[in-house]
Amino acid sequence: MTKEFFHYPETTKLFDLLEEASHRSGVSRGRASEDFLTMSVCSLSGQRMEELYLQTVAKHTDGKPGKRGCDSIARMFGELVAAMEQDTRDEMKDIVGDLFEGAVSYGEHQQYMTPMPVCQMMARLTLGDPPETAGVEPTADCQKPQDPADNPFAPTAADAMASPKKRVHDPCCGSGRMLLAAAQINRHWEFVGQDVDLRCVRMTALNLAFRNLYGYVIWGNTLAMEQKLVYRTGFDGIGFLREVALESCPAPVQHEVASSPVETAPIDDEAASKQQLRLF
Repeated sequence: MTKEFFHYPETTKLFDLLEEASHRSGVSRGRASEDFLTMSVCSLSGQRMEELYLQTVAKHTDGKPGKRGCDSIARMFGELVAAMEQDTRDEMKDIVGDLFEGAVSYGEHQQYMTPMPVCQMMARLTLGDPPETAGVEPTADCQKPQDPADNPFAPTAADAMASPKKRVHDPCCGSGRMLLAAAQINRHWEFVGQDVDLRCVRMTALNLAFRNLYGYVIWGNTLAMEQKLVYRTGFDGIGFLREVALESCPAPVQHEVASSPVETAPIDDEAASKQQLRLF
C-alpha cells in the first residue's frame, strides 16, 4: 500500500483531520479532499458561492455537532490559515498541494508537483532575481509600508517602484507553485494559471487568494484553448476569490483562453508551436 509523504510538518495536521472527516462522513479520502477544496474556495468568496457551499457541506453534516465531518473540515481550514500565516517573503509553502500529492493523488497520471526549490530556480532564470529595494524612498503617491512583523506580504513603495507590472502565465499550473515562486520575486504582478484538473485549479486559487495575490485561474485544457471556469483572486472589498465570466477578464487573458480554433480553420503546426512557446 502506498504510504503518505509530506514535505512540510504542517501538512500532517491537515492529513489527520482529512482522515477524520472521511471516516465521519463515510466518504473516500479523495471525496473529502475535493469537498474541502470546494468549501474553502466558497469561504473566501464573500458569500458569493453560498449555494455551492451548502450543496457541498450537506454531505458532511450527519452526526452530533463537534463530531461531524464538516466540523473536521472547518478545523482543516483553520489549520491551513495558521500554516500559511507562517510564510515569509522568501518562502510561500504550498500546503494544499503537499497534501494532495502526498495523500490523495500519489502521483496518479504522473501528477507530481514540481518541487518548490526547482520552481524558485526556474522563476529566477525566467524573471530574474528579486529587485534590490534597499534604500529606495517612496514617491509622494506611494503609501508608507506597514511593519513587516504585522504583515510580511504588505505592499511596499519600494516594491511598487522596483519594476513595471507584468503578467505571469503558467499554462499547466498544478497547485500554483510556479506562480508562488514568481510572487516571491514580485508579488505586485498579475498571476494567471490554467489547468485541466479542477482540483488543481482550486488549489492554485486558494494559494493565490490566501496571499491576496491578484490574478486569474482558469479551468480548461490549454493545448485545446479551452475554458470552462475562471476564478479571479485578490481582495475586491467583498472577498478574496470569485468566479468571473471570461468576457470580464483583460484582453490578454481572454486571448490566452480563447475558444478552440478547430471550428474555424485547420491548425497551423508552426503557428501553434510558436503560440505554445509564447505561453510558457
